Amino acid sequence: MPAMSGQVRAIATMLVCALATTAAAQPSEAVKKADALFQEGRKLLDSGDAAAACPKFEESQRLDPGLGTLLNLADCYERTGRLASALTAFRSAEEQARRLGEKKREVAAADRARALEGRVSRVTITLAPGDRPAGFEVRRNGAAVTALDFGRSIAVDPGAITIEAMAPGFTTFRKVVDITTAASNQQVDVPVLTPATAAPPDDHTPIDTPAPPRPTTSVDPGAGRRRLGLVVGGIGVAGLGAGVAIGLVAKGRYADAGCDGGVCATTADLDAANDARSLGTVGTIVGGVGAVAIAAGAVLWLTAPKARTLEVAPTASADSAGVVVVGRF
Repeated sequence: MPAMSGQVRAIATMLVCALATTAAAQPSEAVKKADALFQEGRKLLDSGDAAAACPKFEESQRLDPGLGTLLNLADCYERTGRLASALTAFRSAEEQARRLGEKKREVAAADRARALEGRVSRVTITLAPGDRPAGFEVRRNGAAVTALDFGRSIAVDPGAITIEAMAPGFTTFRKVVDITTAASNQQVDVPVLTPATAAPPDDHTPIDTPAPPRPTTSVDPGAGRRRLGLVVGGIGVAGLGAGVAIGLVAKGRYADAGCDGGVCATTADLDAANDARSLGTVGTIVGGVGAVAIAAGAVLWLTAPKARTLEVAPTASADSAGVVVVGRF
């Protein structure tokens, strides 16, 4: 029985090792995706669509870095005119091939890199002599430029290159260099930064102070009449609406009385018809009063005096002082 237990343990150990080896041999999802992207990039590159192939190689290299992918990416960059990126990729591939002992790929990458050296555009960033404020930094297209890159020819791809020099409390220096041709060499001289806040003027510098605005006073003699017109008109609208509502109710009640041509079947129907007529008369009176109130409100509003504005400005001379009042009506 103990011997059987030992055999079971041995078999279980062998199964675990086999499963682990099988799992390790299975490529991860990232590797599978990287390989699929690489194949898509190769097809696009072979068909002449290098612009579409480059992003495929870039993502494949990010997911599963490899020397073959890097060489294809460098070739893709060169075909699309991004010579600085191609040069950097070929130099990196040369170094990787050297570490891996792949002499053939090392030589091929070195040859391609040398062929690009004379075709790549470059930018040289120099700093003016002087102390640098705390927090001083220079950026190229948003990326920080290291101290080793100042005064050195930096390979750049074609396009607009934005150079910025900045420090807290200082005015940012910015210059845009447009690289349009191959083998272009541009130099950007970064000056000493100036403080962001200008120095205050001395006591002897005349300062032009704008004249203060004249105080104005608005006079509206018709405001009260217009308010009264709104009130009267509002009452009129309400009265007109009430008159219409009363008339509709009276009409309904008269119809309910059932009197045909003024002849009612019963005394109760006759009384109901008379009540409906009285109610209709009340609605007519209320509606008429509302219409008159609306007209009166309109007259009050339209006949109210217009507003006017007065400007008051002080005046002074050697022997007098006063104010000037100017009105606009």
